[in-house]
Amino acid sequence: ICRKLMLKPGERFLDIGCGWGALVMHAAERYGAKALGITLSHNQHALANERIRAAGLQDRCEVRLQDYRDVPGEGVFDKIASIGMFEHVGLKNLPVYFGAIRRLLDDGGAVLNHGITSVDPDSRAVGLGAGEFIGKYVFPHGELPHLSLVIKEMGAAGLEVMDSETLRLHYAKTLEHWSERLETRLDKAREYAGDKRLRIWRAYLAGCAHAFAQGWVSIQQVLAVKGEDPKKSPLPWTRGWMYE
Repeated sequence: ICRKLMLKPGERFLDIGCGWGALVMHAAERYGAKALGITLSHNQHALANERIRAAGLQDRCEVRLQDYRDVPGEGVFDKIASIGMFEHVGLKNLPVYFGAIRRLLDDGGAVLNHGITSVDPDSRAVGLGAGEFIGKYVFPHGELPHLSLVIKEMGAAGLEVMDSETLRLHYAKTLEHWSERLETRLDKAREYAGDKRLRIWRAYLAGCAHAFAQGWVSIQQVLAVKGEDPKKSPLPWTRGWMYE
C-alpha cells in the first residue's frame, strides 16, 4: 500500500478506519511519513496509541477517535489510504465518502481504497443467506459496491483512477489460513469469546474463504489521484515501480 502510494519521508498520510494502528506505524517507521489514523472504535484507539508510544513514534504518528466526515481542512494530506472500511459506508453514502477524501487530499495527492466488492454489476448481495448472516452477527449494515460503481463514484468526486488490482485469490488463501489457525485453537478461542461467538466466527471465516474462492465476492485495491492539471500525474506511467 505504501509502495503503491509512493509514500515519501515527511508526507502527510491519513489512514481512514485505521484498526489497531499497524499501517500508520509502518508508514511512520519505514517511510518517514507524518501519519494519522482515525477510527470509531474506543478499543482500537486506546491500543493503537499505546503501541505508538511503546514504539517511540509519537512525534510522527497518531490515532484519533474520529469520523472521516469530521476531519477538518482542505488539502491537508499528501496520501490517503482506506483499508477494509468503505464496506461499512453504505452505497448511497459513497459520494459523501469519496467527496471527503477529495476534500482532504492535496492537489497532486494519491489515495488507495482497499475493500471488498460485489461481483454483481448492480451491487446486489450474493444471496444464500450469507449477507443476512454477516449483517446480523458480524458486520451490521455492510453493503458491497461493484467495482464499476467504485470507479464511477471516485470519478464523480474528482478522483482519477490510475490502477485497480484484484486480490480475490489472495483473500481466499488468507481466509483459509485464518480459518485453519482458529480451528487449531478452539479451546483458547472459546475462553476469549464463548461458544456462540466462536460458532459464528468458525462459520464466518470458513464461509468467506469459500466465497472468495468461488468468486461470489471480490476485493479491489483502487489507486486514484487528485490533480487540477490533467497533463500532470504524481505517479509513473507504468506499473513497474509497484513491484521492483
